Amino acid sequence: MDFSFWPATLAHKNRYKVQHTLFALDPWSIIEGSISQKCPAAAKEEAQACLRQARDFFQAANQAQTLESRPLSLYYSYMNLVKAFCLTRGQQPTFDKAQHGLSEQLRAPNVELVDAYLAAFPSPNNKQILQNFDEFLRAVTGTSLSASFNYELTKLLPQTVSGHRLWCAAEDADERMFPIESIQYWKDYQGKTAWIRMILKTENLTRHGMTRSQLLKRTGLNVDFKMVSQDPITDKVLTTLEMKAPIPIGGYATDKVQELSKIIKDRIWSIVSTVPPYRKYYLYACPPAEQQHVLPQLLSIYAISYYLGSITRYRPHQLPKISQGNFGPLIQDFITGQPMQFLYLMASEFSEQDVAKPAIVLQ
Repeated sequence: MDFSFWPATLAHKNRYKVQHTLFALDPWSIIEGSISQKCPAAAKEEAQACLRQARDFFQAANQAQTLESRPLSLYYSYMNLVKAFCLTRGQQPTFDKAQHGLSEQLRAPNVELVDAYLAAFPSPNNKQILQNFDEFLRAVTGTSLSASFNYELTKLLPQTVSGHRLWCAAEDADERMFPIESIQYWKDYQGKTAWIRMILKTENLTRHGMTRSQLLKRTGLNVDFKMVSQDPITDKVLTTLEMKAPIPIGGYATDKVQELSKIIKDRIWSIVSTVPPYRKYYLYACPPAEQQHVLPQLLSIYAISYYLGSITRYRPHQLPKISQGNFGPLIQDFITGQPMQFLYLMASEFSEQDVAKPAIVLQ
C-alpha cells in the first residue's frame, strides 16, 4: 500500500478500504464538493460564501499586474479558505466575528522581514472572540496554542519546501529539508502489530553535515522513532527510521493505516507533483533552539502569507525593498509559486484524500 496522509477511507461501520490519489484540474471543485457533503447544515451557507470569496481573491492575485498587489489578495483567499475548512470540520458554528489571530510586529532595529515576528493568540481570546490562526492549527493538528507565542519570520522562511534552497542561498546555510525516499507500512502477522518505516539516502545527510542521530533529534522524531539496521551493505547508503512502539491491530491492516499516518502527518512536509507518485515527502531538521518555531506545513505557509499581506496593505513600499534583498528570490518564489501548492494541499485536507493535478489532459 502506498503511503498517504489518508491511505484509507471508511467503507462501513469500523472497516476501511484503500483509496488512491484523486486527480483534478480544478481543486476548487473538490473543495466545493467536500463542503456540500461534509459541512454541517447550519454552517454550510457561511462556508460556501467563504469559498466563493476565497476563489475570487485567488483569481485576483493571479491577475495582478504587479508583485505588490498579490500578497494581500492571496492572504484573504487563504483566510476565507481556512474559515470554510474549519466550518466544514464542524469545529465552530460560525466565524462571523473572528479575528486574524496573528499580529505583525518588528523588533529593533526594525529591519523589515529580518526583525519581523508574528504574535499568535489562543482561540478564543479573553473576550471569547475566535482567532483564525489557532482555529486553523486545531483543525489541522487537533491541538491549540496553550498561550500566546511570537513566531520569528526568519525561522518560518526555511520551512517552505519549494523555496528552501533559495533560503539556503540567502543565509549561506546547509539544507534542512531532507527528501524521504520511501515511507512504508509494516505489519507483524504473528504479533498482530503495525508500524511505519521511513527511508532516506544517507548521502543527502552527510553532504550537509547531518548525522543520523542529529536527524532524529532535529526533526523531533526521536521520541517516536529509532534508527534500525537492514543489512551492512544497505546501511551504508540508506538511513532507516522505524517507529519505536508499533500499534496493535485486531483485524485488517487497512483499519489501522490511517492511525499510523496520523502519527507523522504534522511532522513531515510534502509537495504535490504531476508525475507519479504525485507526492514527495520531506523531513525538516532545524537546530534545537528553533524547534518551538516549527509549524505544520500549511500553518507556516499561512503565517508567512499573513505577514506579506500585512506589509503590502500598510507599507506596500517595503515589498520592493525586500525583493531586492538577500531574501528577494525566496519571497518572489513564495508569492508566485506557492499558491497552487497551498490550494492542492488544502483540497486534500478538505477531501481527506490526496489530490493532484493530472499530467496529461485527453482532448
